[in-house]
Amino acid sequence: MSLPGGSDKAKFVGLTSRATYFEVQYNPKEFQVNKQVAWTEPSEQGSNGSQFQYQKGSPMTATFDLLFDTTATTNGNVQTEWVTGLLALTNPTEKPEDGEPTELTKLRPRALLFQWGNFSMPCVVESVRVQYLMFNSEGNAVRARCSVSLKEWCKDPATFAAASGSGANGLQAVSLVTARGGESLAQVAAAQGVDVRVLAAANGITDPLADCTGQTLRVPRMSASVQANQNGGRASAAVAGVGSASASWGRGGASGSFRRR
Repeated sequence: MSLPGGSDKAKFVGLTSRATYFEVQYNPKEFQVNKQVAWTEPSEQGSNGSQFQYQKGSPMTATFDLLFDTTATTNGNVQTEWVTGLLALTNPTEKPEDGEPTELTKLRPRALLFQWGNFSMPCVVESVRVQYLMFNSEGNAVRARCSVSLKEWCKDPATFAAASGSGANGLQAVSLVTARGGESLAQVAAAQGVDVRVLAAANGITDPLADCTGQTLRVPRMSASVQANQNGGRASAAVAGVGSASASWGRGGASGSFRRR
């Protein structure tokens, strides 16, 4: 799994047809991911064995804090300039598409692609907790800390199952491809074997038929573990990134945290 980091600002881009884009003001100092797996113990009385039975895997979650501050720029209301845009990602504005396990008549919040450096995660915003830390002489908040929780998103149950209950975060790896003369985004997506909507969201492009000649595009790739599961084989991948990483394992789950140096 690629680690988050880099000088590029972390951002949210929409995975659905409606254009959505939100770039953070400052990148997180810490970033934590969590993956839970359900196991059951033997039901036979008197058994001392450790033959646990796997039940299911849950979507991966990610949590981090974002800081917003207007004291060095406009000294304006940080709520209207920054926080409102972040909270808008939780508004139920999208109609579910066919194949989603929900009522098609009920609006839901937007499906997003969170990107930071080489790390990307299809997700929905599970929660945002806002704490206002500083106010100007007019009583307006000028600094805020937002604690964000994301949950991995996968509309296709088959893709989720192929990743052993998702959590494998199959769209984390990103490669760079330069469009050839006359190529549209849709043509690049077809050549690279990715969904044109995912490719459009990853590059902030709204028109899939627009001429992309000469543009360097970010192409999300499936992880080696997901590809191996889909191909019926096994594979292992090395992890490379910036900063330090730690992980802990216990019965029924795993968690990891990343901290920038």
